[in-house]
Amino acid sequence: MGSFTLMVVTAHPDDEALGLGGTLARYAAEGCDVYVVAATRGEAGQIFEPDAATPITLPRVREQELRCACQTYGIHPPIFLDYPDGLLPLVHQGQAVGKLVRLIRRLRPQVVITFGPDGIYGHFDHIAVHWWTITAVDLAADPDWFADEPGEERDPHQVDKLYYRVVAEEQLEMMAQNGRPAAVMRDGVPFRFVGWKQEQITTVIDVSDYVEAKLQGIRCHLTQIGRQSPFFTAPEMVTLAPWFREENFVLARSTVGWPEGVEDDLLAGLRGGRD
Repeated sequence: MGSFTLMVVTAHPDDEALGLGGTLARYAAEGCDVYVVAATRGEAGQIFEPDAATPITLPRVREQELRCACQTYGIHPPIFLDYPDGLLPLVHQGQAVGKLVRLIRRLRPQVVITFGPDGIYGHFDHIAVHWWTITAVDLAADPDWFADEPGEERDPHQVDKLYYRVVAEEQLEMMAQNGRPAAVMRDGVPFRFVGWKQEQITTVIDVSDYVEAKLQGIRCHLTQIGRQSPFFTAPEMVTLAPWFREENFVLARSTVGWPEGVEDDLLAGLRGGRD
């Protein structure tokens, strides 16, 4: 297989871990160049382990946690856009898109992955990153935009496949606890995950061979999950769960056609051109 590049655009450290960690490890093991771009350092996050960070040190600690996770997956060190956590809808949107255009033109990925329009559970930072990314994918291919950039950041690049990372409704049923829907706590209240119907999901990646790397990547984000989470207390139960061993995506844009059924490979339609 020739060299391929995958670029994942997230909002915070740990956004890549639960729904993408196995995919990142798999494609890195196959020889792809894999990059995670984080818009923030997650400095507004909660601290589940007081001995791991303080509010003052949290930005640095969470940066190191993401670096730990990327090393565990076997991918490139993370790239940070240096925006404030929790304020992404309020920053200069054109500048944010411009940063991503430059990265796309420099890294020249065949595949880009980001959040869907629901932001997984309605997180406004996630939703902002969704719009930045889909706009940047369009503009990176257009020579009329950002034409005054230097060198490689000026040369247009067409991304072949754009994916949304999503959660299947069936996964959410398995993730429910004590009869309560799977949710993320924010400011003391639960925000439910948004489930996608099976017929909407275009791509299912089997990461069974990479569950250990996925688990260790999640554990890197200690401040966000805590030592009392099942990822520490019951790892065998977690890694054997069907929802942990498959990662779901929706193909949003493609220059190489559309799958007739459900894909099992993000590089479907691309590999033949590199043989």
